Amino acid sequence: MKEKLPLISVIVPVYNVEAYIHRCVDSILNQTYVNLEVILVDDGSPDNCGHICDEYAQKDNRIKVIHQVNGGLSAARNAGLNICTGKYIGFVDSDDCIHPEMYERLYKDICKFQVRLAFCNTNKCKGTIPVVENNLPSECKDKEFVILKSMTEHIWWAAWTKLYERSLFDNIRYPEGKTNEDYAITMYIYDMCDRIVVNYNKLYNYCIRENSICTSPLNLNKFDQIDNTLEVMLYMSDKHPGWKQAAESVFITTLIKLLGLSIENTESKYVQKKREIFHYIKTYYASAVCNPYILFKQKIMLTAARISPLCFKLMFRLYVLIQQKK
Repeated sequence: MKEKLPLISVIVPVYNVEAYIHRCVDSILNQTYVNLEVILVDDGSPDNCGHICDEYAQKDNRIKVIHQVNGGLSAARNAGLNICTGKYIGFVDSDDCIHPEMYERLYKDICKFQVRLAFCNTNKCKGTIPVVENNLPSECKDKEFVILKSMTEHIWWAAWTKLYERSLFDNIRYPEGKTNEDYAITMYIYDMCDRIVVNYNKLYNYCIRENSICTSPLNLNKFDQIDNTLEVMLYMSDKHPGWKQAAESVFITTLIKLLGLSIENTESKYVQKKREIFHYIKTYYASAVCNPYILFKQKIMLTAARISPLCFKLMFRLYVLIQQKK
């Protein structure tokens, strides 16, 4: 049976996750879909992860290990993409783990509906991994449905819930030196597909931990979200004008969120970033206040920011106070 199945390359960027790496790799090796190529990319990890990766490679010939100077998540994914040989590609973050049937189910979805991409939902967890029912049917949707729902509901952006036909990455790589890179690349890949399968089961376990990229406190890397969401908005404006407002809502939401996080911070390293946000708000204010995808409370915050930084600061304080009393 193994020889009849196409090879799936699973790329795992590894950095400073010694406490989680065994759980992650074991969940991949224990997949019911066995014809796998598992590429562990030791991205200059300062702990014992590099040694652990080598030990796995000695025990299982499906594993390949890359050791490289730290370049970040995108560089690690790209290193795996550059050497993978599978017909299909998947990504797993090294502090997460996956359901035993994840790749088998997604592969069956791809075959059943004759598509290039299938993805599942996420099981978010802290500490122990809760058991969830996974008996929901999959649906094949056109790309417009998937793209618009992704942008308007801020879901389905992650690289790691998906099984991709390898050809989707022929001319695409993740932007190195940037964080929060999944959003733009995912939208471009969606746009390359006519139809996409949505598997509504929670087959990917996203394990929330402190000091990860997503949960870390305010830092300059978080502002990469501005460039990513602006890039998608401009892309949609050019390629799919009818989807521009949905993309604009993601961009505006990002601006408000980052301004809220940084408005009380007086460190000099954030001054230019805040100026940039106020500039974008003034530039796109007219279209944003008419955008049906942008919430009324967001439009109030935009208006306050357009008036002055002080006005936004006071309005944001009021918003936080109201939220705390709910």
